[in-house]
Amino acid sequence: MQEFIELFKSHYFTIIYLVALLLAIRFYKKYFDTALKYFPIIIAYTFFNELLGYYIRYNEGFAFFSKYTSANDLIYNIYTVVFFGYFYHVYWKLIQLDKQKKIVAGLSVIAVIGLLINGFFLNPLTTNLFYATCLCSWILVIIIGMYFKSRKNDWLWASERFNLMFWVSSGLAVFHFFLPILFLIGFLKHSAWIEYDLRTVVRILIVIMYASFCLGFVISRRRAFR
Repeated sequence: MQEFIELFKSHYFTIIYLVALLLAIRFYKKYFDTALKYFPIIIAYTFFNELLGYYIRYNEGFAFFSKYTSANDLIYNIYTVVFFGYFYHVYWKLIQLDKQKKIVAGLSVIAVIGLLINGFFLNPLTTNLFYATCLCSWILVIIIGMYFKSRKNDWLWASERFNLMFWVSSGLAVFHFFLPILFLIGFLKHSAWIEYDLRTVVRILIVIMYASFCLGFVISRRRAFR
């Protein structure tokens, strides 16, 4: 119990994952038959991945490798593949035009190639594939932009505010636009990461993103989903 208290004290942002998961389940009937039907699983995966990452980092009993007792990069590299793969597929399903679908598919292939190349030069078992993660983030932002562009002709705030995808897309776009910048600073210029406390900035962005999800779960309406 004490370990959980310490976890939530030092990783307060993980609470928003749990809140989002509970709301995702509570309002699941609003989107159970849509492209987001597996969204609660992704949120749960995110929450438990953070828990596992914390215990690997701070508890030697959870270490994957005896030589690298605090290395939790493997689980985050796997998470990158699952998370981005899921959302690329979601937007591929939502975008209607064949030409745009092909672009989404092409961008997804580029993301996979980026992961493979990054994994060739860095050991994915013990090193975060941060270059590939940054690439995946910006590709997701581009795809979200394509999604919004595809709906520009029928976009009305009166109805769009009840569209769960609007809140999910907005949260994702804000977070993943800034994440690569912060990530690159953190890995390539760690002194600036520490000096400007950019870890806190990332955590604030996480809270903003998941707060957007939560708002969408609460106010969205099934008929407005697009």
